[in-house]
Amino acid sequence: MTDPIKVSAYRFSEGFDVRFLEDLYAGDTQMAEEIFLSSLDQLEESITMADLHVILKDTESLRRVIHRMKPVFGYMGLLFVQELVQHFEDRCVPDRRMEELENAWHYLRQIMCDANRLTRKECQKLNEFNRLRA
Repeated sequence: MTDPIKVSAYRFSEGFDVRFLEDLYAGDTQMAEEIFLSSLDQLEESITMADLHVILKDTESLRRVIHRMKPVFGYMGLLFVQELVQHFEDRCVPDRRMEELENAWHYLRQIMCDANRLTRKECQKLNEFNRLRA
């Protein structure tokens, strides 16, 4: 039997929307770890695809990739990044020239990569916590 005090002892790190994650995962740190890991894999692949669409100047394909990335940041409790992704997606309209989006993409890309690093550290922390709990 798992000690309920130990289960609820996990605290998400600063930078995440802690209250949101606590509500979302309800103490299921193994699920949080799994979701974070799969989200990281998905985001890394999506960032690569978005880079390609920027190079190809394909605004609509870029918008579709960005649209699929948006909820992933929510699952990781990075709601501020999710909002930035939404704002960028809103700018990816068919009549917008890619040149107008490139600087914004590079800025957003850096924020997403920073968020991924933060999430990777949190995955290590979750993994450690889950191993000690097992």
